[in-house]
Amino acid sequence: MHSTMIAGPAGALHVVDHPAAGPASSREALPAVFVHGMVGHTGFWDAPLARLAGRRRAVALDLRGHGASEAPPDVDYSPSACAADVLAVLDALGLPRVALVGHSYGALVVLAAAAAHPERVARLVLADPPGDFTQLPAEIYEQQIPPYLAALETDGWRDAVARQFDQALAGSTPATRETVLARLAATPRDRLVGMSRSIARFEAVGALDRYLAASSSSRARAHALLAPANAWPFSLHALRPALSTAVLPGTSHWLMLDAPAPFTEQVEAWLGAS
Repeated sequence: MHSTMIAGPAGALHVVDHPAAGPASSREALPAVFVHGMVGHTGFWDAPLARLAGRRRAVALDLRGHGASEAPPDVDYSPSACAADVLAVLDALGLPRVALVGHSYGALVVLAAAAAHPERVARLVLADPPGDFTQLPAEIYEQQIPPYLAALETDGWRDAVARQFDQALAGSTPATRETVLARLAATPRDRLVGMSRSIARFEAVGALDRYLAASSSSRARAHALLAPANAWPFSLHALRPALSTAVLPGTSHWLMLDAPAPFTEQVEAWLGAS
């Protein structure tokens, strides 16, 4: 494993790089790049990185303002800005074409990257992606989203975020809960607020459509790994039934921490599928 800092568009980015060290077939295999979600860091991917290392090149990065990566001076944490960071990492590592694996907010980031540069993304794995809130009926959107965003502007902003995380942790292991809540407590407000606002307005379905439209084999390019609770009318797989999916039972939103072995097996199987 090699840990390094790479210059990104808005600051230095921390990257963990597991080179393919096995036979020639592993060096020729499609590299996999992992992108964590809100409050995460590269360590959230320890299990898949360890399993894939030696079979294919496996890379993970800390999103801007997370882990060891620098915070952007302009406080821009939008999916498109973070996607530019991902593409900068690919350029710096000399990776012209990869599989992108993104969890939660990181799923929106890899969707933005894939929609902008589909020629560079051979496979896309969305790990429990958020739904597309822009697809909610207008009356439901107004009832739910603006009040939550308004709460982020009050002194009780952290409690508002904590309630959302508590709901997403339903079904988690004690270790996952402890890890996620510790990261939440250590994450500054600008990251949490910036990403929360972006989730509410990111047109995830449009990004997915643009990526899939770029290939005649669209159904074979994108796959979602879901926690059981991800079953809302505005979930991506509900809005786009052609999206291939698999549900990992007994997991919370942080399914790669709750069930690292099954999660990694699913990722590996999808990356190796014809």
